[in-house]
Parts: sequence; C-alpha cells; structure tokens
Amino acid sequence: MRTEALLSVEVSTMDTEVTILSEAERRVASLAVRGYTNRDIAAHLYLTVSTVEQHLTRTYRKLRVNRRQDLPTNLDRCHSTDLRCSRSHA
Repeated sequence: MRTEALLSVEVSTMDTEVTILSEAERRVASLAVRGYTNRDIAAHLYLTVSTVEQHLTRTYRKLRVNRRQDLPTNLDRCHSTDLRCSRSHA
C-alpha cells in the first residue's frame, strides 16, 4: 500500500481548523478549482470519473464545503506537506 503525502489546509470557520488532504485529493481539487470538469480531471490524471468524484467528496467533507466554487483557490500552489493554505474570500 502506498503512503500518500499529506497536505495541511487551514480552513476558515468559526473555529479555525486544520484539515488534512491527501496528495491525490489536492491534485483533483486544484484542477476542480481551475474549472476542469470531473471528466477532464479524470483524463488529465489518468483516473476514473468515479475516483475523481470520490476524491472531491472526501475533500468537500474535510474542508466543510458543499461545492467546488467554495474550495480554496490556492490549492495548486501548495506542494509541501507542511504548507498551510487558507481559503481566499474573493
């Protein structure tokens, strides 16, 4: 079993929480933020559409968001396992 690198993402809520995304979840979410469809993400990352949907579902749950428009916009700039990225409020 392969161990994936984890990414700390700071989420703005009433109480600031730190949520951990796997590297795969971060890759999928960063493409979703940039406007890729689930089918586009699957093709780009050589995954099934079902796998993309599962990664996004877990990401939404971890970040406590309901849709891709609510995802942090700086996920694609977060590469270090110790880097904290906060949701931008545009």
